[in-house]
Amino acid sequence: MVAAFFLGVLLAGCSSPPAQATEASVPVAAAEVDPFAAFLGGSGPVADGFSAPLPGWTPCGEGCGEAPSARAVRSWAAGVVERTGPEGVVVHHRWYENHEPRELRVVWSGFEPAVAAGASVERGGVLGRGRTARVAAEGLDEALTAFAAARPTLPVPQAEPVLALVSHDLAQMRIYREGAEVGRYEVGFGQAAGAKVRRGDNRSPKGVYYVVQHATGPFSGASAAYFGGYWMRLNYPNAWDAARGARAGLIDAATQARITRAWAARRETSKSTALGGGIGFHGWAYEWEDAGSRRLSWGCVVLHLRDVAEIYAALPDGAMVVLF
Repeated sequence: MVAAFFLGVLLAGCSSPPAQATEASVPVAAAEVDPFAAFLGGSGPVADGFSAPLPGWTPCGEGCGEAPSARAVRSWAAGVVERTGPEGVVVHHRWYENHEPRELRVVWSGFEPAVAAGASVERGGVLGRGRTARVAAEGLDEALTAFAAARPTLPVPQAEPVLALVSHDLAQMRIYREGAEVGRYEVGFGQAAGAKVRRGDNRSPKGVYYVVQHATGPFSGASAAYFGGYWMRLNYPNAWDAARGARAGLIDAATQARITRAWAARRETSKSTALGGGIGFHGWAYEWEDAGSRRLSWGCVVLHLRDVAEIYAALPDGAMVVLF
């Protein structure tokens, strides 16, 4: 890479000498419930998106469909059948709304069930057959069709060949390969607490991102030493960041669409909007102490010098990174 490029990264990115630390260190004591296990936990498949609930059926009301002859009733997403009976088929769905695990129970009724309690179903899997079908979601405050249309595809961290999870609460990163943990590292964050909202807030983001760039320099500029010799860029902002930015008037609809497409393709997204950018992993100018303040950067995740080369090699371009 040419020096001018790296100067631009330094000016627009997140490395900076640490400010005078006035806040307490990020707590790293072991929690009663391991947040990494909780994030990945649960039984059965994780939904990779939702389809229209009754495609091709003649509507007979919200969540109701009719057909001239018996036809298959298909699940709108992957899930686990919790029970079947006179009330219908109850399917439990798990998915990730950006970095937040979510769950929903859906009741399908009006037809003859063809699945047993405890069975896993994929999106499009047959739940039963009949000439009528009804579907209702417990506690959902929007129409099923609108809910599904907003979530045609969703991330499934458990399915990634390489995955990095970064806990804000524990200030720790764990790397997984084919679902097995292969590395555990202490990390630092931006100088301000909380999830990143906009350019200049000195916060590290929360969300699902992908590694889109590796570089080992030489870096230039006043803050070059604070890369610690390694740089891995993430494609912040992501689709959820862009949607939030559009709602807040920080970006327009066209910019939101460009960011969403690039993020979904695991490519670089714009770093020149009011949402900010230039977020990634890097080392530091010196070896820092876990017991000290971990509020170091302008928003990047800061790695120990003892770990940065190992992490750099472990996370290829395209690897999913979830900061939660």
